Amino acid sequence: MPFPKTYIDAMLLNWGDRLFHDALRHVAAPRLSRVQIGNHAARVREQLARTLKRTPEVMVKITNKAASAQGMGAVRRHLRYISRNGKVELEDQDGQTIAGAAALRDLADAWQFGGWGVPESSVRREVFNILLSMPPGTDRRAVRDAARDFAALEFGDGRAWVFAAHDDEAHPHVHLSVQVRGPDGRRLDPRKRDLQRWRERFAQQLQAHGVEANATSRRTRGATHRYPKQAVMHLLDRREVPRYWRAVATDAQRRAGWAAHYGVFAAWREMAQAMAASREVDDRRLAMEIVDFVRKMPVQQDGPFVAPMEPSRRERPDRSVPDRGGQPDPGSPEVDR
Repeated sequence: MPFPKTYIDAMLLNWGDRLFHDALRHVAAPRLSRVQIGNHAARVREQLARTLKRTPEVMVKITNKAASAQGMGAVRRHLRYISRNGKVELEDQDGQTIAGAAALRDLADAWQFGGWGVPESSVRREVFNILLSMPPGTDRRAVRDAARDFAALEFGDGRAWVFAAHDDEAHPHVHLSVQVRGPDGRRLDPRKRDLQRWRERFAQQLQAHGVEANATSRRTRGATHRYPKQAVMHLLDRREVPRYWRAVATDAQRRAGWAAHYGVFAAWREMAQAMAASREVDDRRLAMEIVDFVRKMPVQQDGPFVAPMEPSRRERPDRSVPDRGGQPDPGSPEVDR
């Protein structure tokens, strides 16, 4: 017989956390009410649907890491770069526009001498330069508006920032420069989890502006290459292919890639198994889409992906849904021996 919805929802939380970096850790799932579990599971289903149909992925990246630690001299150079020496309009945290070389110099002076100030030279990072980008064809105004809303949400504590939207390249993107020190003197110190949150928030703002956007990790999608660097994006805009993209992976490289993705394959497989046993038609459809999605991943397993089993072939689970610590269900075949 099909499994109850509460069990399917709990399994989605348990394994969806491993794939989508949800803020809710799976170890807390048994302490939630049925309504809370259902609400969180609905979010996982939405994320699943976006991922399975290969919704365009956002890119959020800190750029010029070395230069941004060198003080106001480096900041001026970057502001000139993103504004094309004053030809591209900047917008600040108050919605004010900065256009022209003279206004750009005034902005630099305000950053250097206002508030906590930015020293002319520094051994510490004084400004974070952040690149927000989407694939070619994305609505440019929506990218600009989403970047503005993202910056206001993430850095709207009185911190100074400006951004510039570049419309002269195929990839719609925004350069966002944010002062490290906030009004209270605290310094930004983003870590890996913060960067993932930035991606998710940018994707949410794009969705709010009518753009389909997703923010999953490369490993979740079985991707073998990082998002192209800006220099590579420029080559692609000119329809030139970077030489290293023409290389063919060796067997050893493919095996290493599979090993790195082992936990992802296990999570995808367990989600497919659980949803195949659901009473909901849409869940069973998603289970089959998961199988097709994983089989088409750039990184492949050393062996076939195990298709979902029929509910009748599995032992009915304990409704408490204990956490298995990422290990395959003892009642299920191994992913790969």
